[in-house]
Amino acid sequence: MVIYCMKFLRKYIEDKIEINNEEWKRVSSLFTKKVYLKGEELFSAGKVHKKVYYVSEGILRMYMIDTQGKDITWGLNYHKDGKALDHFSGDYVSYLGKKESDLFCEALCDTVVYIVDFETLNTLYESDLKWMRLGKIITDIQIVTLAERTKMMHRLIAKEKYLLMQNIAPIYEKILPDYQFATVLGITPQSLSRIKKQMKT
Repeated sequence: MVIYCMKFLRKYIEDKIEINNEEWKRVSSLFTKKVYLKGEELFSAGKVHKKVYYVSEGILRMYMIDTQGKDITWGLNYHKDGKALDHFSGDYVSYLGKKESDLFCEALCDTVVYIVDFETLNTLYESDLKWMRLGKIITDIQIVTLAERTKMMHRLIAKEKYLLMQNIAPIYEKILPDYQFATVLGITPQSLSRIKKQMKT
């Protein structure tokens, strides 16, 4: 089972750069497997985050609590039933800035993750141009995702946000209760309910 789960990580890397068996051995040895049960917390706000979590099987939810105590879903890390979305979880901004994170992360079902330190990854990236290229590709993907999300939040009206999420990441609506899904879109649960009723008519 461990070998099977790690194959997903190898495929993720090989989709971006070519690696041989020796290089894969080196990379895979950096990760530690851990299973989180449904409802367990992987990391919490108030600390400088130092680890990356690769989701091999299961679902994670990252969220924050705003000044009014409202639970706001930041994103899902999903790998289940042959479908995958955003394999990596963690707070790279917290690590880079050496600042306390405002993100929490919980397992929405029993979830298998492989964990590595940011520092360990940086050492790998700095060891060879190949690994540096991999690090850049992964970082670029994260930057594009964040930029697109920010544009969506500021440029689109509520119904457009809903339709876009249905198109690019329908798993959010399937997995999350409406009150959490509404926070992903930056709208109220009442607005989401109205949009859903409009879509049915």
